[in-house]
Amino acid sequence: MKRVSYAGVSFLTTDGVADALLRFVAALGLKQKAETVEIPAVGDRGDMVPVQLVIGPASELVSMPETSDIEDPDTSAAISSLNRRADALARPRAVAYLDRSGGERQFYDEDGLESM
Repeated sequence: MKRVSYAGVSFLTTDGVADALLRFVAALGLKQKAETVEIPAVGDRGDMVPVQLVIGPASELVSMPETSDIEDPDTSAAISSLNRRADALARPRAVAYLDRSGGERQFYDEDGLESM
């Protein structure tokens, strides 16, 4: 389990969720975007509670291991969702447009990755 601190609050979640959340925050920062997420966390009584966050380029999260007697819940759906969202941000998107002067199809590299 890992304790994630954000905006003066901390919560306990699985290692996989914490790692995927940090990866998604980093991907959002590269794109200068913000999004909301809901992730599973462990409440004070050991029950699962949803945590809603608004994360983006200025998000400063800290994740650190914490010893817990609580058995890791199945958070595979949350991990998959966060990883899928991070992967989607990493893919360059080509946008087709019509050059009216010559009628030739050209592509615009929205993310500027082709010039790297």
